[in-house]
Amino acid sequence: MKRINVRLAVLMAAIMMTMMSFAKTQDFGGRVIDEKGEPMPFVNVVLLSLPDSAFVQGSMTNMDGVFKIVTDVNEGLFKVTSVGYQTLYIKAGQDLTIQMKEDTQLLSEVVVKGQLPKTHAKGDAMRTTVAGTILEKAGTVSDALGKIPSIETERGGSVTVLGRGDAEVYINGRKVQDLNELSRLRSDQIQHVDVVQNPGARYKASTKAVVRITLKKAQGEGFSFQDYFSGIYQYGHTLTNNLDVNYRTGGLDITASLWAGRYGHAKSLQEHELTYFVGPDYIQSNNSQESKSIWKGYSPQLQLNYMVDENHSFGAFYKYDRHPSSDFNSMFFTDNYVKGKYTEHSESRIWQDESFSKHIFNAYYNGKVGNLGIDLNIDGLFDDTKTPGSTTEQTSPASGDTTAPRTIESNTLSGNNFWATKLILSYPVWKGNLSLGGEYSYNHRTDAYSFMASDYVPVKTTDTEINEKSSAAFLEYGRSFGKVYAQVGLRYEHLTNDYFNFGKKEDEVCRDYGDWFPTAVISAPVGKAQLSLSYRRDIERPNYANLTSSTVYVNRYTYQSGNPYLLPTYTHSLVLNAAYKWANLMLNYGRVKDALTMSTEPFPGSEDPLVSLVRPINSWEDYNKFSIQLSARPTIGCWHPMWTIITQLQDFKSPTADGSTITLNHPWFILGWQNDIELPHGFRLNASLQWYSKGDYNNFRMTSTRLFTNVGLQRDFNLKRMGTLTFDLRCSDIFHTNKTDAIVFGYRELTTHNPARRTFVLDLTWKFNEARSKYRGSGAGEKQKARM
Repeated sequence: MKRINVRLAVLMAAIMMTMMSFAKTQDFGGRVIDEKGEPMPFVNVVLLSLPDSAFVQGSMTNMDGVFKIVTDVNEGLFKVTSVGYQTLYIKAGQDLTIQMKEDTQLLSEVVVKGQLPKTHAKGDAMRTTVAGTILEKAGTVSDALGKIPSIETERGGSVTVLGRGDAEVYINGRKVQDLNELSRLRSDQIQHVDVVQNPGARYKASTKAVVRITLKKAQGEGFSFQDYFSGIYQYGHTLTNNLDVNYRTGGLDITASLWAGRYGHAKSLQEHELTYFVGPDYIQSNNSQESKSIWKGYSPQLQLNYMVDENHSFGAFYKYDRHPSSDFNSMFFTDNYVKGKYTEHSESRIWQDESFSKHIFNAYYNGKVGNLGIDLNIDGLFDDTKTPGSTTEQTSPASGDTTAPRTIESNTLSGNNFWATKLILSYPVWKGNLSLGGEYSYNHRTDAYSFMASDYVPVKTTDTEINEKSSAAFLEYGRSFGKVYAQVGLRYEHLTNDYFNFGKKEDEVCRDYGDWFPTAVISAPVGKAQLSLSYRRDIERPNYANLTSSTVYVNRYTYQSGNPYLLPTYTHSLVLNAAYKWANLMLNYGRVKDALTMSTEPFPGSEDPLVSLVRPINSWEDYNKFSIQLSARPTIGCWHPMWTIITQLQDFKSPTADGSTITLNHPWFILGWQNDIELPHGFRLNASLQWYSKGDYNNFRMTSTRLFTNVGLQRDFNLKRMGTLTFDLRCSDIFHTNKTDAIVFGYRELTTHNPARRTFVLDLTWKFNEARSKYRGSGAGEKQKARM
């Protein structure tokens, strides 16, 4: 460990000395305002050399209309452009104030063309403009993201980038800790969205993809309010409400929020068939499960930002999550067959009441000292979860006799005590930008499982602790060569994980390892097309729940546990993106080592061969995966369709119940058709359809097709002095066809069926004198927090 820390210190010191030794450069810059004197963000400023007007370097104004270009050119000419404004040519200088004038003829054309969301290469990302397009009217931020090529979203759930996995989401540079926030913000607040499919070295090696959301610049000062109410009905109802109160004056920005809700609309209905061999005997177990959970919670949060001037800002963010109770009830029915002959029926009633409290904290400083950019973040996360539960099981053999009920009373306690800090320094070098930084995090994780059983079960009480330290250093350099942008980076991460059970260190499951992770991206226009090619080696570490040694009783034939012997998953990823007008193409190749998957296998040490253990394991062999996405989003009058074709292929190998090995290589297709139609009197109609084929994903084989259809109606109401009210009514899975049928391969094969049911959603959003967040914290230790 000392040797690693010395390496990191020497690397950081050498880079700093190199940065400070470069020749003196020239600073050009200023501020761009409109005809009313208001700052203009996202204005393109290009420095042209004299006298040949050759391209030297480009920049874009920030949220305050400020731009800066650092170069070794002594004089030049600024070309300043923005959609809807006249192009200006101004002699380059320092501390300029540039006032733009509207181009009335061009602006009239943009009203038509502006309805078209365009995607193009921008640095390390594919950028989709939302402001001024139909995506502004999508509803929530989550709804808008779901209409952007390569992104899939679930309301209040994950954000996934096709072919890469779950994405980290940033809003104005701040890492989103709770993805429910994406359902509380409105799509008309977005300026643009950047999708990074192979993130650079400044991001953790375990980051699969990044979605960066930039909000529009809020105007005005004083108080503003936004209240967002949502109601969902499926098998029951869910009601939530989020109130934001914002105050702005000068450089000070304060936002207080309160979310409260009651969740109870969903019900899990599952049917399973588990098949395997015990010696020559073929065993079949048919299960059906019906589960419902009702919980209540509230979450206040406070964020503060103070901008001293254009070069210095700092702030802090605090959030408290509290779920005082979660009433979970499930009925589990099992019928067993041996060699096709019915042997037994069992019924299990499962109950749990989970409660937790969580504290999340972030403080940041973002600024510049001369040409040196500084981005510092300090994060904390502290939580405690209590999950008492019970299982009562009744068994009826085929003979007709009923055994005495078995009762299991259990209690699970878990907690995290987490701190992290991250520092990023940037400096202009060789007409580009050099960034370096470091990150350190520490977490103390505890898991304790205890139980009382009416008779013997092969389960042990556990009390585990994980002390995990992670340190990292990175170097990243990006530069434009005319119209070509290139960026390369290298990151080193070292992790130490000490594992204890009842206070005794278990050396065989402790971890101490480090690794290097290179990244690279190049983007350029080719004719009228935008191309981007990127590479990244990344890692996915098991989350803490998967590393626990606790074994949980499901019923007399099924137990579930973690696996402290799990290895991290490594992936080499190569992504090619192309954008042309309203069409986009994405190709993604990955080589995966030690993939994580779920396995059902004989319970180790059990005297009864029919008992199964469900736990996570690593894949047998490395495998390849390849995905293609083609999307088109034209505008035809008031109709804004989007067609999508996606296919995914792999060569994943898995064991089977008969002892053989199967290669899962059936391609999987998705066909999508989204429609946004602008109707008279301010109404908007959205309708979408997605069809999923049969195919393979990891050790899953989808055995039937499914169809997912949605329809929605929206309208904005102008309340004049009282602000605006947005009405949004939707119905998901109209025809009950979004069902899932699959086989999970392994030593014991599981065939599963999940039925479908339509869902109704009503959203009401009231805005009064609305302002938007200036928070600039980017967060530290994000992937460790996600593993909790």
